[in-house]
Amino acid sequence: MKKCCRIFPSNTSGYIPGVPRPKLERPDPIPWPDLNAGQAERLRRTRAQRGYSLRHLAALSGVSPPTIRSIEAGGKGAPRSDVLAALADALGVSRGWLAYGG
Repeated sequence: MKKCCRIFPSNTSGYIPGVPRPKLERPDPIPWPDLNAGQAERLRRTRAQRGYSLRHLAALSGVSPPTIRSIEAGGKGAPRSDVLAALADALGVSRGWLAYGG
């Protein structure tokens, strides 16, 4: 008859995998990167290069002028993806470039 095998190796010195460490032993959290950094500048620069006024871009994209103004000013929070998609399509640039740069 076979002897019962060990689940954990003997050199683990009491550490049991899968059990969370106490809060005091956890490392500091890593902050999320700011993915929308530069969106305001890219939007403002591209609109100026195309020669579009705020109202003209609003008419082309279906996004209200106050929303565009808020994005260009670096307003609170990240704009919704459908708003950025409409602006990118109206400006003729890639959605990913307008959202994240690169």
